[in-house]
Amino acid sequence: MEQAAEYNFSKMLYLKNKATKLDVANYTVIIPSICVGNAAQLACDLLIASKKLKRIGNLSHSALIPVYGPSAYQHEPNEFVSSCELYESVEDKLLVIQFRTPLIARHTKTFQINLVELLQAARRVIILSGSFGFERRFIDDSPWAYRASDNFKAAHAAQLDGKTSLVKWKEHTGEHIFGGGNALQLFQAFKEKQVPVMLLFRYLLEGDNSTDASLIVRELNELCEDFLQLHDGGDGSFKLTVPKSWNLLFGNEVTELLF
Repeated sequence: MEQAAEYNFSKMLYLKNKATKLDVANYTVIIPSICVGNAAQLACDLLIASKKLKRIGNLSHSALIPVYGPSAYQHEPNEFVSSCELYESVEDKLLVIQFRTPLIARHTKTFQINLVELLQAARRVIILSGSFGFERRFIDDSPWAYRASDNFKAAHAAQLDGKTSLVKWKEHTGEHIFGGGNALQLFQAFKEKQVPVMLLFRYLLEGDNSTDASLIVRELNELCEDFLQLHDGGDGSFKLTVPKSWNLLFGNEVTELLF
């Protein structure tokens, strides 16, 4: 088992600088779950474009459907995109992982094990996700819910601790997040390795989830402004940059020849 895990891990990381290891010590790592409306992936798109993160490499694994295409971001026009990419800000010690394909179910568990091994030296890991809006049982409940490991809660007690918390999220205690993809399983995998980890998700519906994506980023900034560094001006406000790939978010326009 150990030999198989080592083999998969050594083959999954491809960095542009040809390094064989990823140094994430003192880094914040943000990972989207492939969830309802792709809201988490869209939120990571906004983060990458707004902070002009640099593409440093990609991951390859049997769980990832191969894909290759032109750049998704205007600040890196000569880059290409693939199934799973790594974007970094050295200054802010921020690493964002972006998925562009769904995961193949029978290989997902192995991929999660390898991903946790790759990132277990990180200072903290934040998993973004979404859940079906009709799973929100009471209309007065917050549209946000989170799950955090004990060591993450200890590090962010002021933001998350009870009635005095800065954010008003409901703590999720269930065994499932319907529509949340593999978010909860990935959270448990990091937690078992004692990595400070938080899972944040929003209740939403299928459709144009670009607004949900911007709300996820803004809500996350309430907790994480110190390391996201998303601010513009003395009032603490910030402006998000929409990536050029969103111009065709729902494909090309319908040709008039059809009518």
